[in-house]
Amino acid sequence: MAVWLKIVTIAIRAAQLICAVVIVGVAGQYIADPVAERKGDLGHLSRFIFTIVFGTLSAFLAAIWLIPFSSNHMNWKFDAILALPLAAGGGWLAYCSIDTCGNPAFSDSSDAVKNINVSDDDDQLLKPGSSVCTKWRVLYVFSFAAAVLWMISAAVGFFWVKKHFVKPKPKAGRRR
Repeated sequence: MAVWLKIVTIAIRAAQLICAVVIVGVAGQYIADPVAERKGDLGHLSRFIFTIVFGTLSAFLAAIWLIPFSSNHMNWKFDAILALPLAAGGGWLAYCSIDTCGNPAFSDSSDAVKNINVSDDDDQLLKPGSSVCTKWRVLYVFSFAAAVLWMISAAVGFFWVKKHFVKPKPKAGRRR
């Protein structure tokens, strides 16, 4: 495997891991929020639980496959399959946030990144005072980003497998 391909694979897996950790952290913070429990309607939490489940699976697989072995590219089918529920979860979150937060826009991605808390002062993933809409935007932006990263990883794996595993051509001659 070429060195540049190993570097690209490690960068993609690290980005997948970061996106997955943000997804799990924000969704977990939203579910654990006592204000959400006081609303009485916890049925809307199913989309966050769905997002946490596939975010956790994404983080687990990205952490395992972060080690650069050639066999990681053999898992390109799992990469493509995992991208589907992450994209579905992001779409579900974006669809459900339209009534409360307005239509999703491309500017949501820059807003989502700006609201990530990078200071070590507290244990919150988002900046203090972040609204519900901010949490939803962060979730669907990072869900879509994770889905795109998993699809890129699947494409890299597909082309690597296609290049390195060539089907043998039948020999010319008579059959027995």
